[in-house]
Parts: sequence; C-alpha cells; structure tokens
Amino acid sequence: MHAIAARITALNRVLATWAGLLTALITLIVCADVAARGLFNRSIQGASEFAVLLLVALVFLGFAGAEAKGENFSVTILVHTLKPRTQRMLKIATTLISLATVGLLAWMSWSRAIAATRAGEESYGTIAFPVWPSRLLIAFGLTMLALQLVAALLDILAGDPEGTA
Repeated sequence: MHAIAARITALNRVLATWAGLLTALITLIVCADVAARGLFNRSIQGASEFAVLLLVALVFLGFAGAEAKGENFSVTILVHTLKPRTQRMLKIATTLISLATVGLLAWMSWSRAIAATRAGEESYGTIAFPVWPSRLLIAFGLTMLALQLVAALLDILAGDPEGTA
C-alpha cells in the first residue's frame, strides 16, 4: 500500500509543477492581450476566457500537489502542545474529515462535469467559450486531492506523523 501512496504523491507533485508552469502561460496570455489592446486597440478574442480556464487548472491541479508537499494551510497552534499519540489521533480524524468532504465535492463535481460535457456547456461573452473543460478540471483536481488524502492517511497509519510520502 505504501508504494501506491508514494506513486499518488509523486503524480500529484508532477501535477503541481505543471500547475506552476501555467502561471507563466497565464502571464504570457494576459501580457499579449494587454499589448494588443495598447498597440492595436483590440483585444485577443477569447484570451481572458482561456486565461480563466488555465487559472482553474492551476488552482485545482495545485491542491493535491500542495497537500503532497505538506504545504496546504493548517493551524497548529494548539496541536503541538498535545502528546504525540493525541496528535496522531487528531491527524487521523482531520484527514478522515477532509477526505469525506473532498470526496463528496469530487463526486458532486464529476456529476456536474459529465452533464456539462454532454451538453457542450458554453459561456457567452465576446465569444462562445466551452465551460465543460473547466468542470472536468475541477472534478479531476478534487479527485486527485481525495487520492492524496488517502495516501496521507495510509502514511499516518503506517507511522509517518506528517502523512506525506
């Protein structure tokens, strides 16, 4: 089981790296759009919509990677005052609660993503832009976060107090 958890963690770290690279791509798109507005008094059609799609990918692909690296937000002011055994039990409980919450969100997101994909859901602004890829990215990202939480739980149960591979 530890090998599976380690592979999930490795995949999520790769996804986080890709998400980080999307920051540069978003920057390039926005800069090109701003330059086109300044130089030609015209924006690049679909640039802002595409940047939003990439932003969704950046955020939701980055969640699991941040969890894999132990970099998601957590408040530990009182936790460090507890005994190690109590800390471990609390970590198990909070990871289970997180897993249940993220698992439910992922399940609901997949339901909506499948419906949006079948319908070919689009937004209508300056151009018709497909929304369904964003919904798929959200569902995929939440699923990967849920899998990362499973991997963390397996690590905690195996004796790693941080729950990161």
